[in-house]
Amino acid sequence: MTDSARPWLRAGTVHGERRYQRLLVIGLAAILLLSLVPVVGTHVLGLADRPLSGSDHFGVMCLIALHELLAPVHQLLHVLVVVGGAWALWDLAQRAWQTRRVLQGLPMRRLSAAEAMVAAQAGLPAAAVHVVHGLPIPAFTAGHGLRPRVYVAHALLQGAEALPAEELTAVLAHEAAHVRRRDPLRFLLLRTLARALFWVPAVRAVSEDIADEAEVIADDAASAVAGPIAVASALVKLGAWPQREAPVAGPLAVVGFRRRDLLDRRVRRLLGEAYRPQGRLTTRAVVVALLMLSVSTLSGIVDVHDLPAAAGHPASHQHCEHDGVFAAAHLFCRWQVKGPLLPPGASDCPHRHA
Repeated sequence: MTDSARPWLRAGTVHGERRYQRLLVIGLAAILLLSLVPVVGTHVLGLADRPLSGSDHFGVMCLIALHELLAPVHQLLHVLVVVGGAWALWDLAQRAWQTRRVLQGLPMRRLSAAEAMVAAQAGLPAAAVHVVHGLPIPAFTAGHGLRPRVYVAHALLQGAEALPAEELTAVLAHEAAHVRRRDPLRFLLLRTLARALFWVPAVRAVSEDIADEAEVIADDAASAVAGPIAVASALVKLGAWPQREAPVAGPLAVVGFRRRDLLDRRVRRLLGEAYRPQGRLTTRAVVVALLMLSVSTLSGIVDVHDLPAAAGHPASHQHCEHDGVFAAAHLFCRWQVKGPLLPPGASDCPHRHA
């Protein structure tokens, strides 16, 4: 959507949100690249075939020492990827089963003729909408295929809690944007990645921030149909939607208008106020992610490198083989540091002459 189609937004807000959304995508791509390349790239795709070939040293450290130090890390990385993948599949199956169980336990109907006209104004086909009696939340879009469906609470259309026509149009237009963008599938992929890479907490934070931005984009699409005031008014009412006792599963419990900070941002920006996005990613999460990804990437590069043979590198091979001595001892032999880590024959260490 162009800036001219969103006159209710300030130029600074639009510019800041675009930059923020772009950084989220770039950050997620960078994390995925650094976290998966050590396993997928080095072993499956062959992208790092002997990257250190011909080099016997990595800085002042023996390459074989690095291999011995980082080999357990690389093996642990394999285990983490497998465990994360299994958790992601289990979570996907559980959420799909819970969603089906909840929806099957509630009566549904199709839109009436008058309701179908409102949906048509919102750009939403009537066949894509299901009206659910007793739905504990007002509306949501579900379905991980190419044809997601919109589920709307019956109370939202009829009764004391029913919305006026323009606000109902705004809600349906918001869900229509999710359908066009296939956001349920997008959210599924993000959640799966966050589960699979649970050992990098920054993935979850970035994924949830991307999901928040999808709600903002859907608000803009709805505002182009019903106007920003109607969308903001509908959001306020949906945020005050009464909690109901129902066997609601996780997939149905988390929606955009339940998060008060996100709701505040969405309403304020629709009213034309300047508002800077505030993500979940913290400095601590970034530092931890950089540290873990750096170690995992280095472990993958070192692991794929062939160890030098004794015939081709006699000095290096003799130096790096010390039974019963921790590999970190090779970090000290260059300077002849005395202590329990110093390997035998340190005075003849070939690194001293490198």
